[in-house]
Amino acid sequence: MGSGVVLLVAACVVAALALVVAGWSWWAVLRERRALCAVRERLVLAESRPPRTDPLTGLLSGAAFAALVAARVQDGPPVALLHLDLDGFRAVNSTRGRAAGDAVLVEVARRLRTAVRGRAAGADELARLGGDEFGVLLSEPDAAVDVAVRLLSVLAEPHEVAGSRFGVGVAVGVARPCGAGTELLEAAEAAVAQAKAAGGGCVRVVDRATGPAHGETLRTVERLRAAVLAPGPQDHLEVHYQPTVDVESGVVSGVEALVRWRRDGELVPPEEFVPLAERHGLVADLGLVVLDRAVADVAALREAAGRDVVLAVNVSAPQLHDPRFLPAVRRAVAAATPNRLVLEVTETVLVAEDVLTAATLDAAVAAGAHLTVDDFGTGYATLAYLRRRPFSAFKVDRSYVRDLETDARTRALVEGLVLLAGSMGLGLVVEGVETAGQADLLRCMGAPTQQGFLHARPAPPGELAATIRDLHERLAPARQAAERAVGPR
Repeated sequence: MGSGVVLLVAACVVAALALVVAGWSWWAVLRERRALCAVRERLVLAESRPPRTDPLTGLLSGAAFAALVAARVQDGPPVALLHLDLDGFRAVNSTRGRAAGDAVLVEVARRLRTAVRGRAAGADELARLGGDEFGVLLSEPDAAVDVAVRLLSVLAEPHEVAGSRFGVGVAVGVARPCGAGTELLEAAEAAVAQAKAAGGGCVRVVDRATGPAHGETLRTVERLRAAVLAPGPQDHLEVHYQPTVDVESGVVSGVEALVRWRRDGELVPPEEFVPLAERHGLVADLGLVVLDRAVADVAALREAAGRDVVLAVNVSAPQLHDPRFLPAVRRAVAAATPNRLVLEVTETVLVAEDVLTAATLDAAVAAGAHLTVDDFGTGYATLAYLRRRPFSAFKVDRSYVRDLETDARTRALVEGLVLLAGSMGLGLVVEGVETAGQADLLRCMGAPTQQGFLHARPAPPGELAATIRDLHERLAPARQAAERAVGPR
């Protein structure tokens, strides 16, 4: 009897202990499950948040950069924002592969760090905004344009990937203090869009004073668009021609086609409307109009006056990306006398040179056109491109001529350019010649091929034959002297 009670008590104790252990086990499982759920929630939340840094370049991510801009604009002193958009990067990915594209992005990030964080200001921030776009937040708004210009030069240096060298250009938009953080970001986007519309390789600025439209009215833009795409009596483009002469041999060697806008009977200067066309995506169409019309005018000159001259036409970066450009060049070469079409390319186009630009220039030369660097000495990295691209000549910018008669350093620079052209086997044209003293100095330096108001002003097509005839008569003494120097044949 006693032993039975003992066994019963023991059984109850064991059962109670089992219940306690089971309860504890269930509690442990429940607690572990709750912990796992909490971890899972934190992971999901972390995955839903954009990363603070870009995994490829190590720069700030676009989202983190936007938050930083908003905070700095709200709480800190004035800041400026640079928005950089690479030119030709998609061509790198498509022709050389994704790995090459990633290598370029990493190198761009490295150059940005070196160029921007090497400044005295320590509060500047860098970001990869996405794809081939980068952002720079500057703590010194007044230095923004200088920094942007320096970045143009830094990023224009060729890239080396897997033994290949190629260029990737950049367009830079600058936004200076103009409101809240979102407004600053939007202003920078508007500015870089203007820079890309201008062909890249340049800087455009938007701030509180200018606004995104830079003061031009929608009506002015629409009238220019009509002049380019649907010309009428009140709004249309004209092409005028400024001769180039050889003062040593006494011959008119060529003419340069220069576009004019006839608005309400008055001529609008090109410096007023060409930048407008660049900012609003009209410059490629404008260039096609000029090329087709110039070829027709020179052909008419050849038929009417029996004069055959070299035709020089200015080419912008958007034209080199336009699929209509090369067919137009081939038509122009076919319509002109062989070796009589010259495409003048500015240094800013060369700085922004990408794979497509290089291929287009090479194809234009293969089609029979010649290439000249226009405004030589006003941009960056020209010597490297003179070596790599098939240029035939370069034009010395008028800024070198202005002080030629009074400044010894200017004369030394021009003499150096003449020697450079001769050593590289390139032709040389000096523009902006306005005085007889400048013309004589240049001739003595070995630069007889000149262009400027001294020799002739731009003339409309109907006056071109008379302008060339007058020039031919004025150059007669030089021509006769050259013939005497050669002697009887």
